[in-house]
Amino acid sequence: MSSTTDTDPYIQFQSEVQSLLSSTRASFTNFLRLRSLSASPSDLTSARHDLSESLTSLSDDLRDLGAAVKAVEKDPYKFGLDVSDVASRRRFVEESTGELEDMKEELASIDAEESRPKYGGFVGDEDEDLAERDGNGIDASDPVSVFEHQQQQTIMREQEQQLEGVSRTVGNLREQAFVMGRELEEQQEMIESLDNDTERVQGKLGRGMRDLERLIKANEGTLCSGRCGG
Repeated sequence: MSSTTDTDPYIQFQSEVQSLLSSTRASFTNFLRLRSLSASPSDLTSARHDLSESLTSLSDDLRDLGAAVKAVEKDPYKFGLDVSDVASRRRFVEESTGELEDMKEELASIDAEESRPKYGGFVGDEDEDLAERDGNGIDASDPVSVFEHQQQQTIMREQEQQLEGVSRTVGNLREQAFVMGRELEEQQEMIESLDNDTERVQGKLGRGMRDLERLIKANEGTLCSGRCGG
């Protein structure tokens, strides 16, 4: 069974939601960029309005899409679907909803920051500005800086994990080299022991051959004396 048929309205609906999600991401990024560049109030207001409309439309569509998934979860085979099809659809809705909530939370945080009263030209303003920065010197009121810092932290964590993996690999190779070296030493000891045994055997054989030669010569001398005396 497969849900990827032209007659399945869900496929078209999901495609539209994906397109809306992409455009909402673009609106969100554009709003953050304008805000970080201290754009004119009119540009910010327009970007904020477009973003709000996109978020609202996306929220409504994801809610409808989630309801469509729940409707087929109890008996997917009735609708010509496999369990894996339903799981894939549910995962898409959950991941898209999670991304939507992240953007809404970030926007709410920005709105809360902008709603705070601002004072200028008074003693203590510099301390207030410093308080808005975290321990890493990142301006907490600038979402672009915060995002870039988070990306840098993620890259650093990945690099640390890679270094740990390399360290473990080097450790394993060192251990294997030690084991191989020990095995070679044992083999060398066995070869040396075999050489010593061979030398001892050859020495014994040499002495035996010399004794045998003396015995043969002695016997030959005895036989010759007997024949000559007769």
